Amino acid sequence: MARILLVEDEPLVAHLVRRILERAGHQVEWAASGRAAVAKLSQAYDLLVCDLVMPEVSGLEVIQTVRRLGLPTPILALSASVSEKSRREALEAGAQAFLGKPFEAQALLAQVERLLAGKPGGEGQG
Repeated sequence: MARILLVEDEPLVAHLVRRILERAGHQVEWAASGRAAVAKLSQAYDLLVCDLVMPEVSGLEVIQTVRRLGLPTPILALSASVSEKSRREALEAGAQAFLGKPFEAQALLAQVERLLAGKPGGEGQG
């Protein structure tokens, strides 16, 4: 069981992702904004699943903050924007993987398990 911080400002999407991850046996803590996520970074997580487009503090800013703090937490970036630019920005900011929305539960779980296992690569489905 991994401890996962889910950063997602859309409650329905957050509920869906949380349910998928909890059914797979993970403990999920939800941050409904980038600001809330940054406030939780003093705690240790095995994985960060982070939406990129959020008001006030974006997912990219959350990812950059995680890396600036020197945290080794693997990061899966989620975005409805599946452009090459979005994917590149997420990976350059410090995410290890990118998954475009909408996604299938199996695609999410495959990325999560790969990142938790410490396997490199994985830009996900676009």
